[in-house]
Parts: sequence; C-alpha cells; structure tokens
Amino acid sequence: MRFIVLSSAALLTISCAHGNKSEAPVTEVNSTGVPGEAMATTTDTYSATVKAVDVPHRIVTLQEQDGKVDTVQVDPAVERLPEIAPGDVIKVTVNKGLLLDYQAAGTEAVPPQAAVAGGTAGSDAPPGGAVVGALQGTVTIVDIDERHRIVTFQDPNGNPYKVKAGPKIQLDKLKVGDRLLATYVQSVAINVQKPGAQ
Repeated sequence: MRFIVLSSAALLTISCAHGNKSEAPVTEVNSTGVPGEAMATTTDTYSATVKAVDVPHRIVTLQEQDGKVDTVQVDPAVERLPEIAPGDVIKVTVNKGLLLDYQAAGTEAVPPQAAVAGGTAGSDAPPGGAVVGALQGTVTIVDIDERHRIVTFQDPNGNPYKVKAGPKIQLDKLKVGDRLLATYVQSVAINVQKPGAQ
C-alpha cells in the first residue's frame, strides 16, 4: 500500500496500488433497465495502523492488516500531519462506478474527458480527506467471449478493458466494432480514527 496520507491528488492511486498485488477479477456489469445501458458499482475498504510519524521529514510508517510495514513520504500539502500519532488507524474507502451506454452507428465519438474534485476535513474533525474523479469517453468493443460472457473494449489510446456481461445483458446484440460511451467515477475517502474514539 502506498499511502500519501490525506493528499487529495494522490487518493485515486490507492486502489491501483492494492490492485497490483494480484490480478483483479473482471467486473460484472448488469442491465440498468434502460435499453443499451449497463453498469457496475463496487466498494472496497482498507485500513492501516500508524506505527511512527517523523514530522520534520514528513514520513509516516504504517502497518497494514496483513502485517506488512510500509513507510510513506507525506505530501507537503498535508497541513495536519502533526495531529497524526502512533496507534491511529487510517481507513480508506474506495467507491467505483462504471456506466456503459451503447452508441448507435453514426453517433459522434466523445473524446476522453476527466474531472477531479476534492476536499479535507475541517479543523474541528479528525484529519481526513476525500476526492472524486470522473472519466468519460467513447470506447470500442474489440472482442466478445460469448462462452464466458467477457467483453473487451479499448479506449482511443488502445488500452484494453474487460467486463463480464450480467445474465440479463443480450450479448447477441453486440458485435466487434460497436462503440460504447463509458463513464467511470471513483471516490476515495480517508479518515484517521483515534484510539478509543467512537
């Protein structure tokens, strides 16, 4: 886990760091009830205990739930570092959402567009922060594995992504070359829990 404690610009990297530990399962998308739409949502929670804080050098030592110990350089933008102490538990909640919307032939492609917004906890609350990022753009289906119900699509840069089609999605209506408008939203919240706090 590579925490950059409470740095909004870095919060979106946390789930990626966890994803590197093993091959992530393919996300299953399900029908929204609207023809041509499918979506998926997931929530993951991670936590680590603060073992040491070196405020002058802005280094925090964390112990993950599996016992692994990691040191982290804290971003200079974090102003409340002195409030973090050994024994504190840093909890991270990651919510992800993906919406796929079929684009009819002749529909103009949407170029990739991204937006990020974030904030930090007020001075009267324990240190914490949250950030929301969104990415939207047209993707193209490049492979359909009907047996396993896996659909592979790629973005304009050629990066491939896979999803598993839920049981109510009619794969026979999709073909290689079809385009989808993909909207991906991820929110990451970090809060510091003090020992004995409710």
